[in-house]
Amino acid sequence: MALIRIEGPDELYVSGLWALRVSDTLEELGVTHVLSLFNPSGLRNFKFEPWDVYAKDFRRLVIDITDVEDSNLLIELPAAVRFIADGLDREGKSAVVVHCAAGKSRSVSVIIAYLLWRFPHRFDPDLVPPGSYELSPPEGVANTPHTPHSNGTEQRNRKETAQQAVALALALVRRTRPTARPNRGFMEQLALWWEMGCPEDVETHPVYQRWAYKREVEESVAVGQAPSRLWFEDEQQQSSSSSPPSSGPRPASELRLRCKKCRRTLAAGSLIQTHASAEPTTEPCPHHFVEPLSWMRTELEKGLLAGRLTCPNDRCGTVVGRYDWKGLRCACGGWVTPGLSLQRARVDEERMPASTTAADGVRMGIRMPPGRGSL
Repeated sequence: MALIRIEGPDELYVSGLWALRVSDTLEELGVTHVLSLFNPSGLRNFKFEPWDVYAKDFRRLVIDITDVEDSNLLIELPAAVRFIADGLDREGKSAVVVHCAAGKSRSVSVIIAYLLWRFPHRFDPDLVPPGSYELSPPEGVANTPHTPHSNGTEQRNRKETAQQAVALALALVRRTRPTARPNRGFMEQLALWWEMGCPEDVETHPVYQRWAYKREVEESVAVGQAPSRLWFEDEQQQSSSSSPPSSGPRPASELRLRCKKCRRTLAAGSLIQTHASAEPTTEPCPHHFVEPLSWMRTELEKGLLAGRLTCPNDRCGTVVGRYDWKGLRCACGGWVTPGLSLQRARVDEERMPASTTAADGVRMGIRMPPGRGSL
């Protein structure tokens, strides 16, 4: 299988392991950098020279990762993209090869990550219609209708455009590499990569930390245990309140949930999750799903897989919902994991001006732990 050039201005190639055996082709193409998503140390060319001998003049980076859905490719993307960019930013002729075993999933995923970082304007679905790259939605990616904005009034944020942006980049790769097919887990991670803005530091980004924590929860639940580490979204928002807000428009107002009995604020804004109904319905869902919040600490620290959530007001203590780390199914058919639910019948809903930081939640009555702006 030959080295395949990715359409665009860069000398960027994708391949499987077999193509690397043709060392003469590597030389003819002026390859200077090789990024391996599969360890090529045992490889020999058709002259029977070992890889370390005939590739000694290449700049090389090995990220040995398994092509399975739960492999953490996301944490490797900054280093991989930086390596590709450095290789293509050299004076004079240079070329970069990205390969894995078959040249279909791991290598393609990293190339997509580079394209999203290098040419974001080419893959913003608010700017580029899906048909531009003869897009056919890959497995696991929703084919959301294209809704281009006019005069910037309908521009969506990166979370809303993530799946389409990744699908557009994959469509571009498939123009020269029709067999490209990243696994479902890698596609989800690439959507997060776009949502985060393709940052230099993934590990400290709140979106990554939230995703990594969800993986921890899933691993714990799989062995019948509650997570050993707790993550509270309101604390995270408070600690990162000095960070720039995410790109895209903000809603004019946000939902706030109060205890129906004592009026204590329980959750607001982005602390309230959305979930998709399994079946169309005109009735409101009987539950509000929320992120893990610091007022739940006492209950969640018990280490139970499931339990009740009570109002944090010491003078109230009314049961306002329940939780299950394995997940909860709403009456509408939607499934949320982990499931932390506030019953609609136990809370009052009201609209408020959109807040800009978690500190606004503190002023509304959401208590923070000591040292984090606690009232």
